[in-house]
Amino acid sequence: MRGASFGLVRLRSPQAAQDRPLRCSKRFWSSGANRVSFALTRELMLKFALRVIIFGVVMGGCAGQQADYTKKDIVKIADFELSPDQEKIVFSAITPTGNLDIWVVDIDGKNLRKLTFQDRSPTNHIAKFFKKLHWANYFEIDMHSPRWTDKGRIAFCQELTKYEMWGPRTVSKRFKTIEPDGTDKKPQADIDKIIKKEQSSHINKFQSQGRSEKHRLKILLKNDNLWILKDGEVTPKRLIL
Repeated sequence: MRGASFGLVRLRSPQAAQDRPLRCSKRFWSSGANRVSFALTRELMLKFALRVIIFGVVMGGCAGQQADYTKKDIVKIADFELSPDQEKIVFSAITPTGNLDIWVVDIDGKNLRKLTFQDRSPTNHIAKFFKKLHWANYFEIDMHSPRWTDKGRIAFCQELTKYEMWGPRTVSKRFKTIEPDGTDKKPQADIDKIIKKEQSSHINKFQSQGRSEKHRLKILLKNDNLWILKDGEVTPKRLIL
């Protein structure tokens, strides 16, 4: 006997219960599959949207760069160096993209010229996007620490940094030289002798200064800008107007 009924209640033997296969509602399986499918679709859509946004930022940033750079493309000057003939000043500055690039200008503030263009780099535009959202795991390329060689070339460091969850990490450093007019950029060689920085001294972490005996003036790095203070004057004037 597989089962017995007593009144309105039907009882089944344990063997009968085991023999009966487990059946689940078709509606239950359908709703569960729909939930899984929706979750996967939403995740794929989010990933696709993120890639589209990053691609748009990169392409828009690269295409929107000006052909002629001006002082508006200088957010903050980091350091500087006076040329051996005391006629030019080379400096590194933070761009609106967020990276450091190399610039050069005459000591009278004329002929401002940008020498490196990592602000156009897709890597740095992605870094800008990630920093805005406070994300980690991105790379950034900086051009910094400009120095003069004995042949009048400008030497600088190209540094690749990875920003991870636990902090930044230097991936690589490459040292290059370039002419003051922006031509002939190439890796630094053994024949490129760097002139020691003697005329510039750090006062504190916010300010450094150099002096030109030829033009009888001081060059000041203060409040993220370069200033000129001529001998006999008490008020410095902004170099790049």
